[in-house]
Amino acid sequence: MDFVKRNPILTAILVICVAAFAVESYFLWSFNGKVAVAKRNLSNAQAKAESDEKAVPAPTPENKDAALKNVDALQASLNKTTTTLTDTKIKIDTKEIPKDSAEFLIAVQSYVTKLQSKATEKGVVLPTAVKDYTFGMSMYIGGKAQAPAPDKLPAVFTQMKVLEYILGHLMGDAKLDGQLMMIANIARENVGAGAANADNPGGASDIFTVSPLVSARGPGVNTYAFQIQFISYSETLRLLLNDLKTFDMPLVVRSIEVEPALESTITTAANQGQPVAAPRLNAAEKAKAAKDAQTLKPVVADNYSKFTITIEYIELPKPAPAPDAEGAAGTAGTGTPAAPAATGS
Repeated sequence: MDFVKRNPILTAILVICVAAFAVESYFLWSFNGKVAVAKRNLSNAQAKAESDEKAVPAPTPENKDAALKNVDALQASLNKTTTTLTDTKIKIDTKEIPKDSAEFLIAVQSYVTKLQSKATEKGVVLPTAVKDYTFGMSMYIGGKAQAPAPDKLPAVFTQMKVLEYILGHLMGDAKLDGQLMMIANIARENVGAGAANADNPGGASDIFTVSPLVSARGPGVNTYAFQIQFISYSETLRLLLNDLKTFDMPLVVRSIEVEPALESTITTAANQGQPVAAPRLNAAEKAKAAKDAQTLKPVVADNYSKFTITIEYIELPKPAPAPDAEGAAGTAGTGTPAAPAATGS
């Protein structure tokens, strides 16, 4: 109760986050339920059409035509529902997946360099010196690093691209000028089944195991889980969650943990050789900041907190391909029910 009284704004935001998480989970559950119902209805309609085809006496042409139209309508409904689940703006391009170990290790180095530059540009403090932090990929950085087995490359590459998206928002839109932020730790699941990297002995913190109680993983649904820890204001958390809920990627926030943090935690790390860029404001921005400072004075001052967020990337089923127009015309002429399109898995 003392924490609630001392941090009413943070408490309200956490309540909103929990509600948003519940709503997102409900929509995902509802979408998966619609897919299952559509598949079952389609299967039943096809079985009925085949049964009627063999019935004695045979069904009338009108009934047969109605059954075929029902199958087509159900197939279209299934395709629409599946497309809704997979039609996100940002997708992992399979053409970008590295073809061999050397290409993969180069891609990892590029990923780390890009995020290090972003952290320096935005003034984000990292756990150690920028050149040493690997944003969850310490297993694959260094002279002794080894790439995962070829069949594991797509999974690890997907993790890397998802982390790049999440951290890009965390250090981008969610990083407010004039406010400190520190990334405490970035962890992912060890889908590459690789061994510890001797060049990065502290890399064990990169790996975690998601609890099955919060995971959406199950038969036919594959997920990749991540754990993001950072220290900042609750406003940063709100901005990050607003970015993620746009569903540009199929991401679901599974849990949020909060604990108090001291500003000295960030400033101490920054003073230990951490190259933090000072925010620069032009004249118009300085005037706006001064005006905001006079008009927007919170009753309770905001405090730094350490946030631990568990996020899942969900690999949804691929949409069913559209039926071949020429083949559909041929089956219409013979009166034979068209075969169902493959729905993928």
